[in-house]
Amino acid sequence: MRLRPSAAFVAALLTFTGPAGLAHQQATEQKPFTLAVDVDIVSVTAVVYDKAGHFVGGLGPQNVTLLEDGVPQEVTYFREAKGGEERIPLSVVLVLDTSGSMKENLGFLQEAATTFVEKLEDVDSALVVSFNETVKGSVEFTGDVDRLESFVNGLQAWGGTSLYDAIRYALDRIKNEAGRKALIVFTDGDDTTSSTREQDVVDYVRSVEATVYAIGFRPGRGTAIGGGPNRGFLKRVSSETGGDFFFPDRVGDLIKVFAGISEELHNHYLLAYTPKRSPDGTFRAIELKLDRKDAEVRLRKGYFAVKHRRPRP
Repeated sequence: MRLRPSAAFVAALLTFTGPAGLAHQQATEQKPFTLAVDVDIVSVTAVVYDKAGHFVGGLGPQNVTLLEDGVPQEVTYFREAKGGEERIPLSVVLVLDTSGSMKENLGFLQEAATTFVEKLEDVDSALVVSFNETVKGSVEFTGDVDRLESFVNGLQAWGGTSLYDAIRYALDRIKNEAGRKALIVFTDGDDTTSSTREQDVVDYVRSVEATVYAIGFRPGRGTAIGGGPNRGFLKRVSSETGGDFFFPDRVGDLIKVFAGISEELHNHYLLAYTPKRSPDGTFRAIELKLDRKDAEVRLRKGYFAVKHRRPRP
């Protein structure tokens, strides 16, 4: 997300914030499928992990090279955000499949989702979106664990699978929230009832500054619906946003998967830079290189460098 450099921006960046929180304060109204506003600083969320998948801490700006369309950029802000004392507010949407094929495994999903909710820190907030052939969301983002658990435990499985509509709805709900933004999408089948097209969802995840974590699980053997989730789609929407995807073999592994996502969301790096090239309406690819070979990095693939016209006073 791009932001206007100012004294207020610098002060906010040094006290909280995360790229998404800054956007919440200063972003103008965005048109669909365009991740950009009329500003001059790009902020980046990066997850660095070792070969075992563990978070790599202790890095500084001297350890990284940030490139935009292959051109090195000057990193003007660098911070390691960690759980505990270095808290960064998290806004997260749990997008949960409650279609008919989930009847056998809904209890496992509810247990995993409530375990995730219980790991939210006091600065975090969450929203629950359930979907079958319809899409339903809890009333508002909240940090009230009891309210979130009550919504999750009240879920019932029936009907078709409007996965694309659910992701689009979740992005609409989260795009103006503060803090680091993330969607955790769980489904056991491919889309069957959405009005939104697959490519529209892919375009939209590129336009909203939210990281997508996708979990795909094959439906139970006793269900009439077979085939399982669209792995290619789930991989794509997560990869585009710097998230991750999981395809556990056992429903009992869901708690472990949700716990791993929770840990990652609270451990990452925040960077900011001023692009050397002015906005021109093109998609800019972002890459972060490390000076060590024993670690890898994930981040959003890029953003649209669109300069919006300011309204006349």
